[in-house]
Amino acid sequence: MGRNVCTRVSSRYLTALLIVLSLLSIVCAAQPTSRSLLIVASDEIHLDSIGHAELRKIFLGVPVTKDEVRIRPLLNETDTRATSIFLQQVIFMSEREYKRRLISRVFRLGDQRPQEYDDLALLVEQLRESQGSVSFMWSDQLENYDGLKSLGVIWTGSAD
Repeated sequence: MGRNVCTRVSSRYLTALLIVLSLLSIVCAAQPTSRSLLIVASDEIHLDSIGHAELRKIFLGVPVTKDEVRIRPLLNETDTRATSIFLQQVIFMSEREYKRRLISRVFRLGDQRPQEYDDLALLVEQLRESQGSVSFMWSDQLENYDGLKSLGVIWTGSAD
């Protein structure tokens, strides 16, 4: 009789343990994964980092030179969420306001707008080939391409 009681108690603890482990795995799976938006450039560029203030100037058309190389912006439009976060976190404008500001600058000062890319492979190719070009992309995208490096983190948050 003592053995049956121990077996029932052990099976209850085992069942309770399985329920707790199942709930724990569900909770862990429900946690959003973190994703970072990075400033990227060719790994041949002689910069280790670039600040948000400088990046803002570059993407607004203000000439910025580092080590005698003019830094040129390449606007990554392959992912609307990444573009939106970039504009909010670095430029502090909506896409509409940003494009309006660029057009105004072109007409007033004769500047050129940043080249826009809606194909990631073309953007990566241009980053590798153009000395001094910078852009932004997700950290998991950067891992897929050789010849590029991160110059800083723009934003980190939920991947959803």
